[in-house]
Amino acid sequence: MVKCVALPTAPPPWTYVLEMATTSWVPYSGAALASGAVALVLGSLSLPSSPDGYSLLQNAQLQDGRWIMASVAYLLCAVGLNLGLPTFLYLLPQQGRRTGMVGTAVFGVATMGMAAYGALLIFFRALSKADVLGPHEVALLAQDNGLLVFAAMFLGCFYLGEVLFAVALLRARTVPRWVPALFFLHAVLLPFNLVTPGLQTVQTVIIGIAFMGVAVCANDRLQRASVVLSG
Repeated sequence: MVKCVALPTAPPPWTYVLEMATTSWVPYSGAALASGAVALVLGSLSLPSSPDGYSLLQNAQLQDGRWIMASVAYLLCAVGLNLGLPTFLYLLPQQGRRTGMVGTAVFGVATMGMAAYGALLIFFRALSKADVLGPHEVALLAQDNGLLVFAAMFLGCFYLGEVLFAVALLRARTVPRWVPALFFLHAVLLPFNLVTPGLQTVQTVIIGIAFMGVAVCANDRLQRASVVLSG
């Protein structure tokens, strides 16, 4: 008695068309995420560090070009990262999707705070150039409760969002382990950054590589899915 074994058949053409129609945004979102990561690194590295209020004013007055560059970079970073957040959800088809959605909402608040931070930098530069602010006023601003709450909310959403992304990506197993490991490493280094200001450069590079890794993995996953469906 001869048994008939059904041969595997290729998916119908409409499956490929539907898949491409629903994922055609992925390369653009990934490119926005990578661009936002580059802008984040550029903004963090171009902004001069200042140990006190007087040095901060001096930097704003004498190195105003770097302040403008940092402000524009943070604004572009906010736009790029916000448009790139759906890339994370594409990498979370089932496992970790709920965690990723919460992380997207939390990190979305951080991107809005980043845009506000960029606007604040350019506003502070304008005030310092006009000699409206002095070291005493800067010291008072550093103690303002509103600014402190804003900074705490911005940093809290940024670090909480990246930790949620790392947990979701580890559960999904759609990216190499070094990608979520970099998100975890960036969050772990926060306490050390507060006592070692020079560590901020390392932190910035780490988070930039992590975001670009997510963008590359999403594009690679899309290409492999296209090959499977078209073949």
